[in-house]
Amino acid sequence: MRKIKDYKILIILVSVLVAISLIFVTTKKIIKSKKTNDNQSISTTTEIVEGTNKEEDNLVVAIENEDLELENVNPEDTSWDEDAEETKVDEKEEKKAKQNGTSQYYIRINYTANVVTIYTKDADGNYTIPVKALVCSTGTATPTSGVYKMSNKYRWHMLNGGVYGQYCTRITGHILFHSVPYATNSPDSLKYTAYDKLGTKASAGCIRLTVQDAMWIYSNCASGTYVEFYSSSDPGPLGKPSARKISSNIDCRNWDPTDPDPRNPWNGYVEPKNVEIVQEVQKPEEKEQIQEEVKTNETKQNDTQNQEIEEKDNNTNSNVNTNTITNSNVDTNTNTSSNQTKENKTSEEKNESVNNTSIVKEHGEKQDTKNNEEITQNKN
Repeated sequence: MRKIKDYKILIILVSVLVAISLIFVTTKKIIKSKKTNDNQSISTTTEIVEGTNKEEDNLVVAIENEDLELENVNPEDTSWDEDAEETKVDEKEEKKAKQNGTSQYYIRINYTANVVTIYTKDADGNYTIPVKALVCSTGTATPTSGVYKMSNKYRWHMLNGGVYGQYCTRITGHILFHSVPYATNSPDSLKYTAYDKLGTKASAGCIRLTVQDAMWIYSNCASGTYVEFYSSSDPGPLGKPSARKISSNIDCRNWDPTDPDPRNPWNGYVEPKNVEIVQEVQKPEEKEQIQEEVKTNETKQNDTQNQEIEEKDNNTNSNVNTNTITNSNVDTNTNTSSNQTKENKTSEEKNESVNNTSIVKEHGEKQDTKNNEEITQNKN
């Protein structure tokens, strides 16, 4: 009996150990699988985040390269790479440039306000007198500080992306003054949407200008002229000019309005006076508003016409009344004159009767005197 009991206890202990080991193994497997799942989810999340970041980076690069103007080699100018050198001056030369420069002009580019201001010398030889202010477009690669020396100039030059610029003047490296880009090296292929962006950050680094302004720098500012970059919310002593918006003009928008080319359709162009502007009404509220405005205008026109008619009627009535009054005055004057004539006749008749009476009396008195004399004589 005792042996049987010992066997039972042993069997129970073995089963307990087996159960514990099974529980331990199962728990370990569960923990392992959880860790694996967690690692998989973490790696998946990381891949998603990395993919998103890559997409964002690619998008940023695409945006930056969309209208990129970091200049490439011009097929007609093999010395392009040699010319693309940095021309930033050191502090000593910077001080000399501002005070004792040999150039006629000194150019300051306000990166924040997108304004170029050109100065000339005062009596002391310092560049303090502002001459011109030009609206421009800067970009992500535009320097925000420092003084540079202008170098080479190009009448037409190819820019990155197969576009062209007019009146290009190199400031430093791949940063140039030039016109708004053209699709070809022809003045009737202007990128008009880029032209409408003048005054904002729209380039990759170059200083975009109107043709007129780019040509002025090209013609008047010699190589070696100093160009200073700075940032300020104040546009400068001459303020910030504005450029014309041209995208809506289908007939002329492929030309820069300031281009002096005699073929430019903007020359002598006059905006039509009665232009019907057709707008797509996207919202019913806007449509109702337009209809109400039309009704209001029609009502105003009708009121104006009614007022004019009333004024005409009033003028006619006043004229009639005036004529009536005039006629009545004429009648009154006529009656008055006739009455006066009658009165005059009556007074004349009265005077005649009085005169006749006095004559009769005188004649009677004379007759009586004669008779008395005859009677006296007879008595004697």
